[in-house]
Amino acid sequence: MTLKEKIFVLLKNKEKSPNKYIESIINKSIGFFYKIGFTELKKTCFKSVLNYDFDLPNGKNEIEYSILNKLSFNNKFISLYFINGFFKSSLSNLCKLKKYIKFSSLKNCLFHKLPTITKYFCNTLFYKDHFVFHNSFIAINISLTTDGIFIKIPKNTNLKIPIEIINIYYPKKSSIINFKNIIVVGKNSKLKIIERHISTSKNYIFSNVFTEIFSKDQSQVEVFKLENDLRKTYLIDNTFIKQSSNSVCKVFTFSSNIRNIINNINCFKVGTDTQSFFNGLYFFNKSNNIRKIYNKIFIKHLFSNSVSYQNYKGIFSKNSYGIFKSKIKIKENLYNIKSKQINSNLLLSNSSKVFSRPEFKTASSKVKCSHGTNIGKLDKKTIFFFRTRGIEKKKSIKLAILIFANELIKLVNLNILKTKIINYLKKNIS
Repeated sequence: MTLKEKIFVLLKNKEKSPNKYIESIINKSIGFFYKIGFTELKKTCFKSVLNYDFDLPNGKNEIEYSILNKLSFNNKFISLYFINGFFKSSLSNLCKLKKYIKFSSLKNCLFHKLPTITKYFCNTLFYKDHFVFHNSFIAINISLTTDGIFIKIPKNTNLKIPIEIINIYYPKKSSIINFKNIIVVGKNSKLKIIERHISTSKNYIFSNVFTEIFSKDQSQVEVFKLENDLRKTYLIDNTFIKQSSNSVCKVFTFSSNIRNIINNINCFKVGTDTQSFFNGLYFFNKSNNIRKIYNKIFIKHLFSNSVSYQNYKGIFSKNSYGIFKSKIKIKENLYNIKSKQINSNLLLSNSSKVFSRPEFKTASSKVKCSHGTNIGKLDKKTIFFFRTRGIEKKKSIKLAILIFANELIKLVNLNILKTKIINYLKKNIS
């Protein structure tokens, strides 16, 4: 059965949620999907997957514990394991989560009447009490989500230990996987999240992830997304963020050697004095297959005295293709808005391509906004400089690429993560 046929069958036979509010949202998303269908899918590199044969994981697949031991960056981290889209409490070290932190798998929230989640479920998709979104991927996710997490950090909590969300793809057949995360960071609280995608399967994966982050007043949240070595994985990652007054939100995305990927970040600044920093580094090694990455960012400034910075860098080798689209929208009569968009790309092959389009739309004059795009090849003068210092050509090229990437890597304030990224690049740059 093709993916297109499978999705319609799953929508027809899906299990209903006892929570009437959540069920109403699901019904709206199903209605929206029937209306637009696969329109958005056909505009991207995911068009070809519609005719692939995909199955639905049953949640019973297990993985060897010896493999899991090697996956966590640090045994002191709070590690939450998902296998084929299903949360595995038996593998996760939940005991490190403090008792007063609310945590639940999304599956429990969806199929039990838990009032807490009702306040946040798809809340980022509302605007002036109207449920509006134009994304078929999100509609599919809301309708077919199997599991995920709901984390709520109470006010005045500084969670010094990072939470590591490890998504492992290990199906016996090519599979479609949908899961959803809801993260709430309370007033004056701090949280670091590491979200990882790991495939140990030889089969094709269609992974559709939808994450909602609520950053309350004076809170600080940092999210690190690692998407590496997913050569048979089609990944769609939608992240929606709501920022309240005096909050700081940072997202760092590192993508490398993946088949096709779409990263969507949507940030709504619903309070004054907010700061957001979105950084991305994507790297493609040599491959005979065409690999594509889409990075799409949308930021809406609704209040004055807010800051948003974006810095994305791409390193493209043979048969790789990158698209960067960013849009900043500023409401009328706002002041003291600072915004910056930078997209730099390094092309290592004549067969690599990049499309970049940063965009501003403002109805206010008291703003400081700038954007820039750079697309080019390795600087021959830099290579020559290294050669005159006795460094052979291959090492000179590797050093020049690492220098290009280091501007973003040094922004990662988690040392173990920074070291992992540097070592990965050193190992994979050929």
